[in-house]
Amino acid sequence: MEKSVMVVDFHVHYFPDNIVEKAISLLAAPNNMKPYTDGTLNGLKKSMTEAGIDISLNLPLATSADSVRGINKWASIHNVAPVYSLGSIHPDTPDPGNAIPWIKSLGLKGVKMHPEYQTFNPLEKRLEKIWQACSDNDIFVMTHAGKDINFSPPPLSCPADFAELHRRFPKLTLVVAHLGSWELWNEVEEKLAGLPVYLDLAFVLGILENDKIVSIIRKHGADRILFGTDSPWRDQKAELETFRKLPLTDDEKDLILYKNALRLLKW
Repeated sequence: MEKSVMVVDFHVHYFPDNIVEKAISLLAAPNNMKPYTDGTLNGLKKSMTEAGIDISLNLPLATSADSVRGINKWASIHNVAPVYSLGSIHPDTPDPGNAIPWIKSLGLKGVKMHPEYQTFNPLEKRLEKIWQACSDNDIFVMTHAGKDINFSPPPLSCPADFAELHRRFPKLTLVVAHLGSWELWNEVEEKLAGLPVYLDLAFVLGILENDKIVSIIRKHGADRILFGTDSPWRDQKAELETFRKLPLTDDEKDLILYKNALRLLKW
């Protein structure tokens, strides 16, 4: 196939220079993971150039309610091409009805959440104000889903949870990472695929067999799949090469590589 006119990596991570060494060390240590960049913005840009990726979306995470303001101010300052950023919200944020419009006012299109690092299940009552505020303010939620290699099972979220969350908040725009729930892909195919939520491919390519990836994409619809790598924990160049080899049509690949991302980000 001819290469797409653009490639958007919808799921990457880099860290402020003053904490990057500590962050990479802490995140890599439990499983001796090998980072493929040094975790800095410049390292990510170098990786993007080598891979042929035009735009990346950084996903910062507020690990406490007290860090929400600082994280989002930092994200807004660094929300600049070619590496844009989401914001983040914490389940214990005292007034999400005000916090979410403020995040939107900073120019951030969505918020990142992580059940394991933020210790929540998506169906908890305490999160309902967040889901409602995101729905009311047209802010999408990008959430980790399923297992995380740095946490012991069982995971705090699963495909059935996100399917139920969609039923309770049908106007909420959800991006469910790791193809719907990491290592719970049979359940994704049974309970989540086909619902009007987005799934990304971060930390999936080269781990889940290609036939299963294509099966889930086809059942779910390529118009709601987003290319993502989880850099620096995966090699952007290798991930893109693996994706291009999937037996998908050129139109499906274009949707996944950039068209869906541009639509979701309203560009």
